[in-house]
Amino acid sequence: MNRTLYRTLFLLFGLTFKIISSTTYDCSSNASCGCSVKSAVVTKIINGESATKETWGWAASLRYSSSNSHYCGGTIISNLHILTAAHCTIKLASPSLINVYVGSIYLSSVVQVRRVSKIYNHPSYSSDNFHNDIAILKLSSPLNLDQDGVDLICLPNISSTRLSTGEYPIAGLNLVAIGWGVLSDGSEIASPILQQVTIQSIAANSIYCKNIGIHDSYTQFCAGVMPLGGKDTCQGDSGGPLLMFTSENVWEQVGITSVGYKCALANYPGLYTRVAAYQSWINATMNNANQIFTISYIIFIPLILMNKL
Repeated sequence: MNRTLYRTLFLLFGLTFKIISSTTYDCSSNASCGCSVKSAVVTKIINGESATKETWGWAASLRYSSSNSHYCGGTIISNLHILTAAHCTIKLASPSLINVYVGSIYLSSVVQVRRVSKIYNHPSYSSDNFHNDIAILKLSSPLNLDQDGVDLICLPNISSTRLSTGEYPIAGLNLVAIGWGVLSDGSEIASPILQQVTIQSIAANSIYCKNIGIHDSYTQFCAGVMPLGGKDTCQGDSGGPLLMFTSENVWEQVGITSVGYKCALANYPGLYTRVAAYQSWINATMNNANQIFTISYIIFIPLILMNKL
């Protein structure tokens, strides 16, 4: 075959393969959550890839205040709250030990930084089996959500009945994990650029979930590319989101990166906290300060009335 013709066919085939193997997610521009400035384009044929700026505006980097080094991920769920994993925060003696960085896909770029004023670890978190591996950080001051590249993620709104009769998300869905974790198992260097990878949700009764040792299928689920592996979250991605693109054309956080056996091994998926199982706890925790104020205010009103009598 003529070499010029061969090269032309090869380039055309490569271009077609690249187009077929990627998905563009166009979200609803008028959505109140789960939509960033730019559409996400996620390739399916490699282990992972660098994200494009302003596509995952809810991504947060948790860093030790003493060294400014990234160690876990998180997600913006309000202008004052970050959702993350309890195993990222449970051993911290003080909220002042970490800062939260948002607004950029680059670890070297400083857009918005906030100190943490309060850490809410789930009261029933178990370090033995990573059950209830969820925590909320309250920031010292509100984030500016009007800035490009800083957005809210949507959270599930699923009835307890539906959750008790079936998995959410259902098995076999394409989900996207993002984070600044290491790019190979055993590495200690965080990725300087936010990474994204497409993996699939896996049924709790599958052999793969049993391999990873799932403790409670109501509050945990598995995701990966089974049986071959090759795509996974890794150290430093913990606490970050596992995302589903919904029928309403918005991104919803269905999982929190929790634990895994090494990274991207065949037959061993990752284990994720099922966010839908914690809707009530998240809402109650976020509203905790307002509830305290309301109680105080209710007590205060009769005292005022008594003084007027």
